[in-house]
Amino acid sequence: MSFEDILRRNPNLTIKDLQELQGSYDKRFIAQRFSGFDKVRHTYAHMGKLFGRLAGYVHDIEEDRQISDEDIKTKVIPDLLVYSVWLAEEFGVDIEQAYLMRFIGNLKRLYSNKISPEELQNLELVIDKKFKKVAP
Repeated sequence: MSFEDILRRNPNLTIKDLQELQGSYDKRFIAQRFSGFDKVRHTYAHMGKLFGRLAGYVHDIEEDRQISDEDIKTKVIPDLLVYSVWLAEEFGVDIEQAYLMRFIGNLKRLYSNKISPEELQNLELVIDKKFKKVAP
């Protein structure tokens, strides 16, 4: 499927679309350069650079320096998505499913006293159904 086909499929870019779009990009432009552990190591290095940019931003704000947040908005955040997809592809992870499982886990672990058991159960059922863990 072409980049354009993926982008035209939905009016909004879904998590699955993001993962598929980046996967298509990677197959076309990245896969011949590296894969496997080399890709994980490359991802690790670039995420370190991103966290350095974020650390610099935080440091400058704490030091009352005037600083633009444009770098964070236009480079750090989008690149974190790219590197999340790279890791997901290397480890065979469906990002949407992993995120939703983590979301539910955090609710249970951190906020069980602020969410009703019924709401939590309903959320779990919706997520389970989404990933066909229970009969429709």
